[in-house]
Amino acid sequence: MPGVVVTTAVRTGPTVANVAPSATFFIAGQTERGPADEAILVTSLADYEDYFGGYVSYGHTHQQVQAFFEEGGARCYVSRVVGASLGAGYSSTTSTGTITLDTSGALDAVTLNAKGPGAWSANLDVSVATLGSGFVIKLFLNDEQVYSTGEVANAQAAVNKINSSAVAGRYVEAVLPTGAAARVPATTAATAFSTGSDNRAEIALANYEVALNNFTDDLGAGAVAIPGATEDAGMDMTNLHQAIIDHADTNHRVALLSFQSADTSDDAIAAMADYGDYAGSEHAAFYWPWITANRAVNTPVTMSPEGYVAAKRSVAFNATGPWAPYAGLASEAKFVTGLANTVSKTLGDSLDESRVNALRVINGRVRVYGARSASSDEDNFRYITAQEMLNYIVVQSQNTLEDLVFSTIDGRGALFGQVDARLRAVLEPLRLAGGLYEAFDVLGSRIDYGYTVVVNDAINPVSQLAGGLIKAKVGVRVSSIGDQIEVEVTKSNLTASVV
Repeated sequence: MPGVVVTTAVRTGPTVANVAPSATFFIAGQTERGPADEAILVTSLADYEDYFGGYVSYGHTHQQVQAFFEEGGARCYVSRVVGASLGAGYSSTTSTGTITLDTSGALDAVTLNAKGPGAWSANLDVSVATLGSGFVIKLFLNDEQVYSTGEVANAQAAVNKINSSAVAGRYVEAVLPTGAAARVPATTAATAFSTGSDNRAEIALANYEVALNNFTDDLGAGAVAIPGATEDAGMDMTNLHQAIIDHADTNHRVALLSFQSADTSDDAIAAMADYGDYAGSEHAAFYWPWITANRAVNTPVTMSPEGYVAAKRSVAFNATGPWAPYAGLASEAKFVTGLANTVSKTLGDSLDESRVNALRVINGRVRVYGARSASSDEDNFRYITAQEMLNYIVVQSQNTLEDLVFSTIDGRGALFGQVDARLRAVLEPLRLAGGLYEAFDVLGSRIDYGYTVVVNDAINPVSQLAGGLIKAKVGVRVSSIGDQIEVEVTKSNLTASVV
């Protein structure tokens, strides 16, 4: 029929053409379902829900991931936290739902294990029906079909088909019982898996540390957070924060941290005494207060700010680079609607002096209003962007120099030249974009480019080269942030000159 047809859709992926790897968000937390032994990359909320399910009242991850993508984030690794038994003093452990499909002669044909522990498996059903000269296995979640094998001839073919499917892999893993390769499972109406358990009542600090370990160093730089975990009963906030900082320090990342929902500004300021001199604190940034948003139409939620901050970090890095502060106008919120606590300019100043980054409402919109690191070494690490730049340079240098490992060390210094060139190729774009602070004298003559690279005989004696070790030295001067603007206004009377 003639006319105009207009349809609507929701954004399901990143809105930027180029995604900087260092803009990645690493988030660990409780989810409805999903694997608990690996980190999964998701690029949209729909992606997240395919692997980890929907919103659950006992977890904070879903709404954090939603805030991340709604505020412009692009790449997010999720690591699920469950309460696996940790030894003496723990009454139970996790369990994974399962079901075994038998032949008409009651022989095991195919065993299906739910992908990840938890009671969610009771909502997972499987059916078997005759199809052509073979059979078909179908999976259902909450009574909706999510996967079908199509026609397969025997148990071996079914297991291969299921385990090679990215879709089926979100829900189950197939196992072939001994001697079952040629068996055919009997026709079966939709039947539920057994009920598993995530043992979340016994989640402890060690379980969060296990989840952090899923974010291996090969995944690159980024920001890591465990939002809302400090709300768990018996969880020690300082120990949890320090575990996240340790992870960030070890893996060249930054830790985005907040406080408990009931913590006042005075509580936040007092808590910072535990972090200023803590090893690795230059890798951490703290934010207060919690934020509000609508996770669905007319469904408000209050959440900690890490997902929102991570999104603005991602936007800044993708648009500019790792030296860009994710604060001020660049951090103006779209999905976030307000703050759980009002922050005045005076209170914001007090938080800043204590190395807590305030969230404030400016011109009617929420903004991040601080770029401080938690470190008390303010000469070197006053701003979190200083460590962001170092993280980026370290990771990029490792990546670009990896191809030179096992190269021949020759007497003409050719390998030295290659190392030098590759390091400069990392640093020069940062200088050109303004991320490194170039030095000039009073006459405007250049003193340096904001970086130096040294790979020479002085730091590489022959005795050292004989052992296969090549050393290079890089010096950088990271550009600072203008987080204060002072303007002096002088009034003149009608008979005086304007100063």
